[in-house]
Amino acid sequence: MSDRPALAHPVPTWLIAVLAITFTAASGGRFGIELLAWVAPVPWLLWVRRTQTWPQRLLLLGAAVLATTVQLSTIITPPIPWAFAPMFGVPIGLSFGLALWLWDGIRRTTGERHALYAFVAIAVVSDVLGAMTSPMGAWSTTSAHISSQEVVLQVASVFGVAGIAAITSLVAAFLATFLGAPRDGSGRARLPGGLLPDALVLAVALTAVIGFGSWRLAQPTRGPTVQVAGIVTDLVLTPAGLPDPAVLDDNVDTLFARSARAADHGARLVVWNEGATAVLAGEPTEALVARGRDFARQHRVDLVLAFISVTDPDAMAFHNLAVFIDQDGVEHVRYHKRHPVPGETEPSDNPVPQLARPYGTLSLAICYDADFPEISRAHAAAGAGLVALPSSDWAGIDPVHTMMSRIRAIEGGYSLLRPVRAATSAAFDPMGRVRAQLRIDESNDRTLLATLPTTPVPTIYAWLGNWPVLLPAAYLLLLGGLAVRRLIRRT
Repeated sequence: MSDRPALAHPVPTWLIAVLAITFTAASGGRFGIELLAWVAPVPWLLWVRRTQTWPQRLLLLGAAVLATTVQLSTIITPPIPWAFAPMFGVPIGLSFGLALWLWDGIRRTTGERHALYAFVAIAVVSDVLGAMTSPMGAWSTTSAHISSQEVVLQVASVFGVAGIAAITSLVAAFLATFLGAPRDGSGRARLPGGLLPDALVLAVALTAVIGFGSWRLAQPTRGPTVQVAGIVTDLVLTPAGLPDPAVLDDNVDTLFARSARAADHGARLVVWNEGATAVLAGEPTEALVARGRDFARQHRVDLVLAFISVTDPDAMAFHNLAVFIDQDGVEHVRYHKRHPVPGETEPSDNPVPQLARPYGTLSLAICYDADFPEISRAHAAAGAGLVALPSSDWAGIDPVHTMMSRIRAIEGGYSLLRPVRAATSAAFDPMGRVRAQLRIDESNDRTLLATLPTTPVPTIYAWLGNWPVLLPAAYLLLLGGLAVRRLIRRT
């Protein structure tokens, strides 16, 4: 019997294909419609059901590549080259298309009900593996597309990105089963007991996620707080070359002037954005650090200097650093970026800092580091109640990238300060609530002030990590074995 749904007016395959490409392209990127992330997989799941031949399957695979490449093209603004979109869109699209093939193979051999939950398992496993192994980190996960949905994001405190993938994919899989499952003569889905059991599962899951998120967001923050400041530079660093020394000197003077103004307003911790200035090749970094030590001692503030130290100007090779100096002018750590953007610099294996301060335990990371969930567990293990995250973005990912960083705060149970060059800066509490925000596209003093709690909030994810993903992985292995067994019987 055909797998095509027996509806009175079946939707043409070409229209399903158009919706699939459009929904995916529009659900992420610079102009992403976050609600579409919940339903974007639905037309793909309907389309792959109708593929019977290899040319049809290859057409679907090509469409998946096209959709993800178009989505990524929306984040291309200077200084990012257009080659970036296919460079990442092609492998992401291929992975998605192959996952659809896998899902359809499971569906054809094990049935509709197993297929519904198999899609959830595939989404969870692929998101966790992507976050752990992909050079794009959390950008390869569903969480990147719903980073403003504060209530739903709270599930990350229990399951990390796996929880976000599970609830969104369950909605999509149920809708696809409802719309696409073969029907009997009365139009009812040809499943034992119909779709009622699955509807109940979906209702319970949504109620649990939304109820838990609402409850968690209603909880007050407890313990001490500290006033912090994020300092944003006007200096733009481009592949075309570094500014001349006079421009860099003026920029450093401006950074310290803004830092002094923040200290005068009561900030006890002042953090510069990533690469706020540059130390040219052949020049010692100690002069800048010494000035920072004098500043911290004079103004009685903790200071995070974030800058690049150029080692080879021709190859644009540099060290990406964050230096922590306490209020007595003592340098405690020079943190090297652990996860550089692909092609930027060499990665570092330095541990996350554990800095005991009068207001709580502070830790550091730099921008792209926070796109890898392992960093949130590392901060939690260090006992951090506050993380300084100097960052640098571009218009194409503003403010999505800043909003994504709140998920690490939720996972690890700490406050987060993210001053950003060329994009929106923000401060979040351990529930990911926005405590302050500073836009780059308006006239302001480039100084973000916020009051943040510094007491860590224990989370299940910080304790268990990604171990729960073994359950959906085991389920997929079981279904795979069942599918192979049935194929052998048929032959």
